[in-house]
Amino acid sequence: MLASCAKKQEAMLSVPETEKPDSTTIRVALMPTLGCLPVYYACQTGITDSLHLNIRIVPYSAQMDIDTAIIRGHADIAYTDIIRAIRLTDSVPLITFLANDEPITLIAGKEKKVKKIKQMNEKMIAICRLCATDYWCDRMLDSAHISYDSIYRPQINDVKLRGKMMRTGLLEGAMLEEPYASWAIREGNKKLMQTWDNSFRYAVWVTTDSLKEGGRKTDQTRKFIAAYKMAADNISKGLYADTLRSILIREYEIPETIADSLRLPLVRQPYIPQKEDAEEALNWLTGRGITPKKFNSQTFINPTIANKP
Repeated sequence: MLASCAKKQEAMLSVPETEKPDSTTIRVALMPTLGCLPVYYACQTGITDSLHLNIRIVPYSAQMDIDTAIIRGHADIAYTDIIRAIRLTDSVPLITFLANDEPITLIAGKEKKVKKIKQMNEKMIAICRLCATDYWCDRMLDSAHISYDSIYRPQINDVKLRGKMMRTGLLEGAMLEEPYASWAIREGNKKLMQTWDNSFRYAVWVTTDSLKEGGRKTDQTRKFIAAYKMAADNISKGLYADTLRSILIREYEIPETIADSLRLPLVRQPYIPQKEDAEEALNWLTGRGITPKKFNSQTFINPTIANKP
């Protein structure tokens, strides 16, 4: 046994606010994933300033920390997945207003003689529990006709840590988001599956009260959507490539030598969340024995804000 004494601390990274935030400032909780790149990009290329968008980025490396930030009111807008968002409705009223195509890749270690998903039988696949990586691991097992009991799935919530453990040979396999999946492949690890062309999209932007018509931050939320779309368009056109490289190095902790040659999937335009995706996520949670009691599909998705100028 190993024990230690320490002060009790929250699971989330907490940055104390010494001053009362401006009533129009939106705090945006981000993950180091492909779908969050446009937000960093918009801030650093002047898009947010041109739209008079008052934004404060609150970065996290684990989805559970973002969950905590949402519940405790540390974020006005947060990047999460639709599965976790549905679960959170029992703790706080949430509205989804944008969705992203966020690819997840099943990676097998380069030291393992694995070329097909079926060969992952009785091996280890690292995931984040009860979220998109867990969902897609289930889908992968179903497609390969592998029993759930024959796969060991350690829970590694920190996406940076999961990627590092994969690259250093501490894992036999992992479900990885971008850019860490592409980094792992560049190091010689093998891609067995990617979720691009599947119908279920998981990444969503959520808010608690910013989307309520007449709410204190409705206008800033609309500007956030506009800034995101402009940034995604500029990234797809290859504008300000040096800025994108600096974001990967500083915020995503990608080494300079890797950032110079890393080829990422295309950053696509966001779209309106679909009720079918919410139903798919709810059905999967129900199959796991989890039924959110306060989830309401009618109020969970609000596309009107994204459609208004």
